[in-house]
Amino acid sequence: MKKSNIVTNVRILFCTLMLLVVTVFVAACAPSERPTGYKANPDHEGYVVQTCDEEEILQKWWSFETDNAIVNTLAPSYDDYCTYVEEDYVFMWNTVEQYGFYNYNWLWTCKNENTMSVVDLDSETRYNIRIYGKMNSGDYAGCYDVKVTEAGIIVNGYVCPCEYNGP
Repeated sequence: MKKSNIVTNVRILFCTLMLLVVTVFVAACAPSERPTGYKANPDHEGYVVQTCDEEEILQKWWSFETDNAIVNTLAPSYDDYCTYVEEDYVFMWNTVEQYGFYNYNWLWTCKNENTMSVVDLDSETRYNIRIYGKMNSGDYAGCYDVKVTEAGIIVNGYVCPCEYNGP
């Protein structure tokens, strides 16, 4: 009887050690949240710093894309817009219905090297956009991987260059 207890205890100890080894291995291989402003780049060792660069954003057309089901259900037309950004206004163009409008009541600045602050002066809504980096491949190549936060709501998505199709 003592021999079977010893064998059982050795099996339990062995299984516990194996579980510990597997847990440590999985934890070491699991992706952790990368530091803000960094994005994995397989063409380079480690990470490439991507900053909130106002010159990169100004005088270009941008769209926002997300796989967030709630956003796509509650505000499905957001992805119909292509937005041109200037220092003192944005021009929002609906690419489907072919109309647009200027909005002079938006303020946007880079709060730091990797976070943009956007304020809608009409509604006093404040958005923080954390820029993780520019995608180099895949469906969103050329887009910026971002996290948009507003009043505790977080939406992950992509800010992508878009083509103006208006008059």
